[in-house]
Amino acid sequence: MTTVLHVPYTYAPDPIGGTEVYVASLASELAGLAVQSVVAAPARNEARYRHEGADVFRFAVTARPGRAEAQGRPDGDAALSFSRVLDVVRPGIVHLHAHTSAVSGLLLNEARRAGARTVVTYHSPTFSCLRETLLHMGREVCDGVVRTRRCAACALAGLGLPTPVANVAALLPPPLGRAIADGGRGRWRTVAGMSATAQSTRERFRRLMTEADRVIAPAEWVVDVLRLNGIPMARTRLVRQGLAGAYPATIRDGSGSGAPGPLRIGFFGRLSRPKGIDVLVEAMALIPEARVALDLTVISDPSDASGADELGRAIAADSRIRLRPALPPSGVVLAMQAVDLVAVPSRGLETGPLVVLEAFAAGTPVLGSRLGGIAELVRDGVDGVLVPPEDPPALAAAIVRLAADRVLLERLRTAIRPSRTMSDVARDMAEVYGELME
Repeated sequence: MTTVLHVPYTYAPDPIGGTEVYVASLASELAGLAVQSVVAAPARNEARYRHEGADVFRFAVTARPGRAEAQGRPDGDAALSFSRVLDVVRPGIVHLHAHTSAVSGLLLNEARRAGARTVVTYHSPTFSCLRETLLHMGREVCDGVVRTRRCAACALAGLGLPTPVANVAALLPPPLGRAIADGGRGRWRTVAGMSATAQSTRERFRRLMTEADRVIAPAEWVVDVLRLNGIPMARTRLVRQGLAGAYPATIRDGSGSGAPGPLRIGFFGRLSRPKGIDVLVEAMALIPEARVALDLTVISDPSDASGADELGRAIAADSRIRLRPALPPSGVVLAMQAVDLVAVPSRGLETGPLVVLEAFAAGTPVLGSRLGGIAELVRDGVDGVLVPPEDPPALAAAIVRLAADRVLLERLRTAIRPSRTMSDVARDMAEVYGELME
C-alpha cells in the first residue's frame, strides 16, 4: 500500500480552512483505494495524534520568526523537524498543499533525501502572488506571470501606496532595496525591500513547481498560470476540486410562486478581504429598500480585526443583515438549503471554490464574481448569476433583479447539476500517485 504524507497549512484541532477540509476528505476517500494517508502540518511544537482516523504529525516552526520568515523565506528549523517526521512515516509520496515559510521547497529536498516522490497542489493565488488575489493593481485579472518589478509595484499599491510611488519604488534593484530595508524602519522598510521580496517570491515559486515530480492544478486558470511561468506541462495535471460526501441536489418545489417573502441570501466563508464580504455588504447599502435578508455565516480571521469592526458596524446599521455562528463542514450544505442564493463575491481568483460545490449540492443557485474558478463552475444565467468582481453596483443590481423575478430564480435552481465529489478527486489523485510509483 502506498503511503502519502499530505502537508497543508495547518490542521485540526487548530482553526482550519478549505485546504485542510480538502486534505481530510481526500485522505478519507483514498483509504478505499489502497492509498494510506498521513498528515503533517506546521505548529509551534512537535506533536503526534490521530484525527478522524488519520495519523497527524505536527512539525515545529522556528521559535523566533523574523521579517524574512514573514515574507516567505524557507524555515530551516521547520525542515529539520519535518525530516524527523519522514524518518517515522517513510512515505512513498510527499504531497504539499501549501506554500509558506514553513511549507517550503526545503521540505521537497528532505522528501527526496528520504527517497519519496513529490507532488504540489496549487490551491490558491497565495502560492505565487504577493497580493494574494492575482488581480493586477486590484482591478483586472493578472496573467499570473511572476515579474519582479510588476509584482513589487502591485503589492505596494495593495498596501495603500499611490500607484506612481509604487511604480518608482519597484524600480529599486533587489540588492539595493534589500540593503536599504535592512537598515530602515517602519513602513519604508517594507517599501524599499519589496523588489527583493518579489524577486525571492518568484525564485521560490519557480523552484518549487519545477522540482516537484507532479504539479496539480485544481482549475483551468491555474494551468494557464503554470504554463505562462514556464512550468513543464508534462508534469502538470488538472484535477478539479470535489465535495466531501454525495449530496444530490435538492430542489424546493413552489418557491417561485405565490407571494414570496424577502430574497434570502447566504454568505459562507472567511472574514478576509479576498472573500469580498465587504463588497456584498456595500451592495446591500446601495439598495436599502430591497426586500432582502442577508445571513453571514463567517469564520473569523484573527488577522483582520479591522474587518470585523467594519462588519459589526454594517450589521448594526442594516436590520436585513444577520451574523450567524460558524458551522462545522457537515452543517454547511443544510444551511445553504435554507437560502435562495449563495453569494460568492470573491475579489481574488479561487481554485474551487468549495462553497460553489456546496451550494450546488444544496440545490441553491450562486451569485458570484465572474472570476477564476467561480466562473469555471457557475454557468451565468443557467445555474447562477455572475457579476464583475469588486463591483458593488453590479452586485446590487443583480440582487434587485433576482428579488423581483422569482421565476428566474426557480429556473436557475432547476438547472443545477450534481457536484463533483471527493470520490472523483481521490480516483484522479490515486492515478497520479500510481504513475509516480511505477
